[in-house]
Amino acid sequence: MAQAVPTAMVGGSFDPVHLGHLHLVHTVAASTVYRRFIFVPVARNNFKQEARTADADHRMNMLGLAFATYRERYPDDPELEFVFEECELQRGGISYTYDTVKHLYLNYPIKGRLAVVMGDDLVQSLDKWHAYEQLKELVRFVVIRRNSAQSFFADPGADLLYLENPLLEDSSTKIREALMALGEGQLLSPEIASLMPKEVASYVNVHRLYRS
Repeated sequence: MAQAVPTAMVGGSFDPVHLGHLHLVHTVAASTVYRRFIFVPVARNNFKQEARTADADHRMNMLGLAFATYRERYPDDPELEFVFEECELQRGGISYTYDTVKHLYLNYPIKGRLAVVMGDDLVQSLDKWHAYEQLKELVRFVVIRRNSAQSFFADPGADLLYLENPLLEDSSTKIREALMALGEGQLLSPEIASLMPKEVASYVNVHRLYRS
């Protein structure tokens, strides 16, 4: 049986994967014990239901390309394991974190509590999440700063770890909008391409993702 490892779940659209996603993992790895990161792309984002998404296969491929370059970008980080989990894509529609957490506990040897990595822009509504009372008994919430004024969540029964990190910009919307504005035959500008690992930028160009 595989060894139990301190494990963190990173959910999101990954639409597309950008350097902020890699830096998020670096932030968690550098300041916590978590050494396995399970990426769970959503089929449909419950918080961004109007957002345009690339096909599931493209998003999974971009995750693989991006994190194959992680060691080059962060050579001094500890040895990390990256897992790309399709359970929410296979489930389809809107998935709930509680259901995904139960799936991960059933399918991976996890040491201690599973961490759910989240931005502090979501923390104030945490008690509105589906099955929150059951969820908080299963996980530790690892909170990444996204806002200059950090938000805190007042529930002494929840296990929350707030990380101090440089503010992380969500570049996905900026990248998608730039691609949608391109004309026929135009390539993504170097400025926008630089927001992604070069392998992902090349993939986006080759497959003409997000074009109008």
